[in-house]
Amino acid sequence: MAMSNLKLGAISAVAIGGFVTCLVVQHQALVRLREDNQSLRQQVDELRDTKSQLATATVDQGELARRQRDHSELLRLRGDVSVLRQQTKELDALRSENRQVRAALEASLKTQSAGTVETAATADYWPRDSWALAGYSSPDAALQTFVWAASRGDLKTLLGSVTGEARKRMEKDLEGKSEGEASLKAMDDAINLKSVRVYNRNVQSDDTVIVHAGYENGRLTYTEKLFMKKIGNEWKISDKLRL
Repeated sequence: MAMSNLKLGAISAVAIGGFVTCLVVQHQALVRLREDNQSLRQQVDELRDTKSQLATATVDQGELARRQRDHSELLRLRGDVSVLRQQTKELDALRSENRQVRAALEASLKTQSAGTVETAATADYWPRDSWALAGYSSPDAALQTFVWAASRGDLKTLLGSVTGEARKRMEKDLEGKSEGEASLKAMDDAINLKSVRVYNRNVQSDDTVIVHAGYENGRLTYTEKLFMKKIGNEWKISDKLRL
């Protein structure tokens, strides 16, 4: 009987020891799991922080790029404004020079004509002081408007007096020139003209007339054959042939 109790006690001790060992092992495994879980959570938090920082950096880089583009555009616009201001100054200077040249021309013509007997204007003879903005109602009116505009450097009226080949040649002649330079060029071409004389008018049709005109240029007189075309209700110089 005593031996049986001793065996039972030994078995119980072994069982209890095994159970305790199992608990210890399980506890250690649980501790490790908790530590691993904490480590994983920490890694997840770090990944979230890194992702947030990357997103912020991407936004910052996009904002920086936008600001750089805005700055470049601002610099370009400032450059354009500077160029426009310079061009405006140059145009104002040319206009001022144009007015001075025109005034000097008128004064010179008055001085040259002082003491001389002026020939009165007729239907076929137009001295310089009779030139006027006559419109375009007839071939004569269109021609007189043309020489009047040339003598004053009035480019708009000058170009409005011509069409066809005559306009193409005039535009090519003025190509590359500023408004002031083109105006001075037109005035220079007419600076020595003293009068215009119409020798004959050859009516070809209701909308075509050939005008044979002569120009007194100081001591020299030259003639041109002008092909006049009616466009709508207005007559224009469509071509010129120097004779």
